[in-house]
Amino acid sequence: MKKLFVFLVLISSVKIFSQEQNTSSTEIFGTEQFGNIEKSKEFPIYPGGINVFKMSFAKMIDWDKVNAKGAVKSEAQLIISEDGNVVDINIIGDNKSLNKEMERVAKRMSKTKWIPAKIDGKPVKFRFKLPITMNFD
Repeated sequence: MKKLFVFLVLISSVKIFSQEQNTSSTEIFGTEQFGNIEKSKEFPIYPGGINVFKMSFAKMIDWDKVNAKGAVKSEAQLIISEDGNVVDINIIGDNKSLNKEMERVAKRMSKTKWIPAKIDGKPVKFRFKLPITMNFD
């Protein structure tokens, strides 16, 4: 039994301490793609990087237009085409005012061209997801 326990600890420690590149990319980008992005791991890139995109998105939201109490969640889903343009915007969430405001911001930001995702060096469509959770008093 002791040997089994030591073996399990060793196996799990390899996974825990192994280095993984671009872990934030896999957290940011959704698992629904229009192709198997795992082959090349070339995700779409917003000019300036994903942090610039998230910060710009958050700054553009007018929180006074959101009518909510407690925790609210919404998710913006953007389809980034093979040429880097945002071709479809879908907002999912229970709070209509937050959804409407997120859609306004997403449409405004969709004018910026992305570097498209690639599989084996070829550009592909990609579904980008941006979840937002806010607590209102």
